[in-house]
Amino acid sequence: MATTRNYRDRKLCTLISRKIGDVASTLGHVKIMNFCGTHEHTITYYGIRSLVPENVELIPGPGCPVCVADTADIMEAIKLSIAENTMVVTFGDIVRVPAGDLSLWKARARGGRVRVIYSPEDALKIARETDKNVVFFAVGFETTAPAIAATLTLDPPSNYYMLTSVRLTPPVMKALLDMGEVRIDGIIAPGHVSTIIGYNSWGFVAERGIPVVTAGFEPADVLMAILMILRQIAEGKPRNVNEYVRSVTPEGNVKAKKLMYQVFKVEDARWRGIGVVKESGLYLKDKYSDYDARLQFDIDIEEPPGNPPGCLCHKVVMGSAYPTDCKLFGKACTPSRPYGPCMVSVEGACNIWFRYGPQAPRAFLSIV
Repeated sequence: MATTRNYRDRKLCTLISRKIGDVASTLGHVKIMNFCGTHEHTITYYGIRSLVPENVELIPGPGCPVCVADTADIMEAIKLSIAENTMVVTFGDIVRVPAGDLSLWKARARGGRVRVIYSPEDALKIARETDKNVVFFAVGFETTAPAIAATLTLDPPSNYYMLTSVRLTPPVMKALLDMGEVRIDGIIAPGHVSTIIGYNSWGFVAERGIPVVTAGFEPADVLMAILMILRQIAEGKPRNVNEYVRSVTPEGNVKAKKLMYQVFKVEDARWRGIGVVKESGLYLKDKYSDYDARLQFDIDIEEPPGNPPGCLCHKVVMGSAYPTDCKLFGKACTPSRPYGPCMVSVEGACNIWFRYGPQAPRAFLSIV
């Protein structure tokens, strides 16, 4: 039986990287985008970029839900945190994402009521233990959407509300391909998301002539995905392939998807740095309108500010810039003092590059 240790085996990774070199030597310049912050972490932490030829370029995409959370959503959460008898509960990273001059954490320092939770069930628990209005600022992709939805099926108390900022990944992948701002020759599809929605969800990518491989998160997984993509390019036969066979099925988790769409409806949504993407957001169905913070509270906000001056996060999530292309990177913008959203989350490309460097070859020594 394969273990995590097997997927970090030095000899295996070296063998795959050599095969990558052999195939890449027959090709021109190739750009492969990953759509998951954990994949970017693996690529950077384990020095994967140093193990592939120079003509194979690995670019990060919009795989961090915290990084692409709409500024307006964060401003709504901030306003709720300072409303009378109301507190906002949410996951850790989003509290530090700037929205103009404020963030949820700064609002807390000024008297706002903000609590960090570790699971959606924590939000319910807090609501049941207080007489205050508890608003769960729900941020995430399909990976966490079923668990978020489940809270509304567990007899939530009348003081429990939800402010949604949940996004769907296939629509944004389609949007990036339609925009054509960056040439993409291959895509590493997100493994966590695919455990829920299934790898069949990415078939449209192959239909557009672009190889797509759903991959796991260990070094050998990512290297194998790169090799699979390069072989498809060399053969001229783009396909939708699943490398992450130990966790992902064609249809995904049917029960989780059923739960997700029992509670949520699909509508257009704004992605920070990208814009409005059709049918890419999950919002509460009318059946659950009593729990919808946007309907139950007066949270009209001013026009959200644009991208922070000088920040290239919007280009980083689009794959048209690397973190180090930004003049603020590592100077005015660091994990302890994030100026842009991509520096906040541990899944943000800027945060990852700051901690491990663009090619961290020494980190590869941790492979056994």
